[in-house]
Amino acid sequence: MALYAGSFDPIHLGHLGVIEHAARTYESVVVAVVANPEKSAGMFRPEERLRLATEATAHLPTVRSVHFYGLTVALARREGATVLVRAAHKERGNEFSMAAMNRVLAEIPTVFVPADARTRTISSSLIRQLVDVGEVRTAQQLVPACVQQALADVTTIV
Repeated sequence: MALYAGSFDPIHLGHLGVIEHAARTYESVVVAVVANPEKSAGMFRPEERLRLATEATAHLPTVRSVHFYGLTVALARREGATVLVRAAHKERGNEFSMAAMNRVLAEIPTVFVPADARTRTISSSLIRQLVDVGEVRTAQQLVPACVQQALADVTTIV
């Protein structure tokens, strides 16, 4: 079983590509919507991010989404994960440090999934920035349909 943890604020096509790859590779996948204390409040509340992750992956019968606060390895142990999944396109050194620490803490390896060339540059922070400057339609092209509607809804509220 694979565990893919992230803030998913919002979940986007790059995330979905990693999840679909993991679903083809592993018997089951848990998408963990994690509240990250190092990030600002974000665009969506954790409950909404969980709903969007669940809807975005509904076409994948071996994938389920959960909300979690705490160390990813604690959830991995609880769920019985044999591997942690991360996107390989992230060029931050902390991805590798985090993978090494997770291996030490829980003896669970991290597998880096290569991102599709079409989605490699997408990030949740980019989507939030696009929405902040009024480029909602551009942002909507980078997310699953359920998130497109959520972005439209959040911009009408603001």
